[in-house]
Amino acid sequence: MDCVGNNQFRKQDDLHSLYYPLGAPIVSTTYFLPAGTTVDLVWKIPYDKDATYFGKVESRGKVFGGRNYITATKIPEDHPMIKKGLADKSDTLVTLRVPPQNADHWTTSTVYLYSCDSVDPKHADAKQVSALNMRVSSSFWSTVVAWASVLLLYAFGALTSAAVDSKSVGFWRRLNPVFMTAGADGKGSLAKLQILFFSMIVFGLLLFIVLRTGVLSDISPTILLLLGIAAVGSTAAKATDVQRSRIDFDNWTWFIGKEWLPRGGLAEINHAKWNHIVTSDGEFDVYRYQCCIFSLVVGGALLAAGINQLASFSIPETLLGVLGLSQVVYVAGKLTTPPSFAELNKATADLRTLEKNFALAVSNASGGNRPADITAASQLAKPEYEAYKAAANYVRIGFETITGREVKPVNIEPSY
Repeated sequence: MDCVGNNQFRKQDDLHSLYYPLGAPIVSTTYFLPAGTTVDLVWKIPYDKDATYFGKVESRGKVFGGRNYITATKIPEDHPMIKKGLADKSDTLVTLRVPPQNADHWTTSTVYLYSCDSVDPKHADAKQVSALNMRVSSSFWSTVVAWASVLLLYAFGALTSAAVDSKSVGFWRRLNPVFMTAGADGKGSLAKLQILFFSMIVFGLLLFIVLRTGVLSDISPTILLLLGIAAVGSTAAKATDVQRSRIDFDNWTWFIGKEWLPRGGLAEINHAKWNHIVTSDGEFDVYRYQCCIFSLVVGGALLAAGINQLASFSIPETLLGVLGLSQVVYVAGKLTTPPSFAELNKATADLRTLEKNFALAVSNASGGNRPADITAASQLAKPEYEAYKAAANYVRIGFETITGREVKPVNIEPSY
């Protein structure tokens, strides 16, 4: 029941003209035809409820499609194409199911739309055939390109995000997402890992949609809120670390000068590990674990439904509340951490003062002449030396407890 059953749309002696009169224009809502799925087209003709509509796609000389591949209705008055001025209220909205046989490497194909007399479409003749040249995209190749782009983008971010000298970090370790998103202290950061996780998923879905349709999809408010929750948690955690888990600059340079710390600071000492994501102060943190579980569930749901519902994707408000609450508890846990760094900073500042007192006492006792070694210097200012050593041992214990880095005895001696 096809009035163009032989698919002879063109004359045999002229491949650039249609055998049937050229019909009304076709306006596509996408730049590519996604093979194996549907696409909306606006056909600039009045909708006829008594007509039988056909839609076919020609690729590489082969024509696929037919009556069952098309649905035609009168275009709704609130359709986005009308709002953009690309369609009229009298136009026909066509939903074309692009045959999977047309899948190709974005090769230009031709869409044919025509209608037949519903009384006897087999013996009737199409009055006109509308044609539109468009590229057809393949789901397989779009997936391959999207995955390859995600991996390349991830590798680029990993290889440029190392906080320490690249010579001291192995290639595979730099590709570790926990190391890539480590905090300023070198430990794994749950909030930053969440941002990376959701960002890679959203980027991959957006790129896949662009490759399939040529149109940049909108993002639902839920996805923006999801990214925002992780971003706020990361920012708050970073601010908390700067306030409560930071070595003062003067003390930091003193530790480096004494070789208590390497030049890379705590980030070079600590090695980001997966257990940092679900532990706090060396103990299993159930709230972090809860946040990880729900993040994986939401990420899986986004991958499953995001291709077709990225602009309308939503998750229950209660689940968003759980993720938000987990971030609040995560930051609150950092705020309630014992102020060990503050105590270390104060004790180190006092130790540096004692070192200055010792150096001044040695200079006064030696008449400005530098002693041969620390043993000779300690004999010239014994009280100051003993006061410094007692404080230095106290600071050393606190430093080793907080950082986990052992301080050599030779590095405890004061400068003079």
